[in-house]
Amino acid sequence: SETQEIITELEKEIAMLEAENTAGSRTLDLCKKQFALLLHVVDELQNTIEEEHRSLMEETRTPMYEHRAGVEYATGGTEAMVID
Repeated sequence: SETQEIITELEKEIAMLEAENTAGSRTLDLCKKQFALLLHVVDELQNTIEEEHRSLMEETRTPMYEHRAGVEYATGGTEAMVID
């Protein structure tokens, strides 16, 4: 009958929509996981950059200190020398 055909068509449409919904949910879950991974990678990169920056600052500070200490050692320190 005509009613049965309409019901069959509607059931097919419902099945297609459910499959589309499932595919959409999987895609959304994958996007969420990829976004979380992206945020994690960005956080790790920021940490690496900060560590390298700190390391570079220490490296530039150390030679200045060593140079200053070397000059003080060569001249006898920061105190004035007493000559007899």
